[in-house]
Amino acid sequence: ELDNGKRTIHLDFRVRVKQGKAVYEAVFDKKNVASGNLKNRDFYLPQLSDRNLQTEFETNKIMCSVNFAYALPFVLDDGNYHINVHPHTIYDWQNRLKTPIEKYLNDHNFTSLILLEAGNVRGNQVNIFNFFAGKDPNLVLPNYPSTLVDVPLEIPLVVSPAGNSRYEIRAQNEINITYTGGNHNYCIWNSARHVLENLLNSRSAATVNFRYDMSAIVAQVRGVERTGINFPRASVAKSNLLRDLLSDKAIQTSYHKNYLHYFSTWLADEYIGMYRTYTVDYEGPGYKETRTYQGKGTRDLKVTFRYF
Repeated sequence: ELDNGKRTIHLDFRVRVKQGKAVYEAVFDKKNVASGNLKNRDFYLPQLSDRNLQTEFETNKIMCSVNFAYALPFVLDDGNYHINVHPHTIYDWQNRLKTPIEKYLNDHNFTSLILLEAGNVRGNQVNIFNFFAGKDPNLVLPNYPSTLVDVPLEIPLVVSPAGNSRYEIRAQNEINITYTGGNHNYCIWNSARHVLENLLNSRSAATVNFRYDMSAIVAQVRGVERTGINFPRASVAKSNLLRDLLSDKAIQTSYHKNYLHYFSTWLADEYIGMYRTYTVDYEGPGYKETRTYQGKGTRDLKVTFRYF
């Protein structure tokens, strides 16, 4: 649907093969067609014959992007989850996470999910004509070696660049998520962020409990830009295990305060219309704080963070 603030019209878009060519068609209001040969994955629509409609909805400014695949969101119901983020030796370069991660993966008290790293740029390497012809895209496989061996076949593997996965929140009572893997100050941060954003965009009022197993998580020097979620380079070089990094009392308060700030203040401001109260209860080594925000919505939401 296209909405210009005054009225709404329907937009249909499709790509098909016609006489050996990839052709796109955009149909506005079921009658005005913009079409052409598809030469690039990203392109602007051409002019419409109905110039009044084009001016009204600025159709020539619509950027189109053709995707070859679309990842469905992972469904989170009430229950206990274990999310292993990027179990690769590139992050776990000291090879310390294999045993604790495999223990979680084989613990039937958890529903486990493994997030795999991969670059977004790979999709842009697909030749669109080869795609429609059904030819092998011959993509260069990413090189992210892992030491994991004892992984049950039924555990879902989700391609998740930098931990950027979508979640569908169906829970009504409580979601418990235990994280393992790396990196705590970026990829795991991203995963937790998306869980909360999808919660705030849902109708659920479930409590979300994040649990960080510090003996099964690694971190890196630099975290999210401009957030202060960082660790000293010398400390990471010695040991990037989260338990060791957070044993340094000189950095505990700063790290936790910055981590909490994003998941409380930033999200509270961004989604102020999606809750009546939003409470974040945070407790880590050397730091403990609870914050409650007043919003303009109808739900009372609570999120907890625990390090163990």
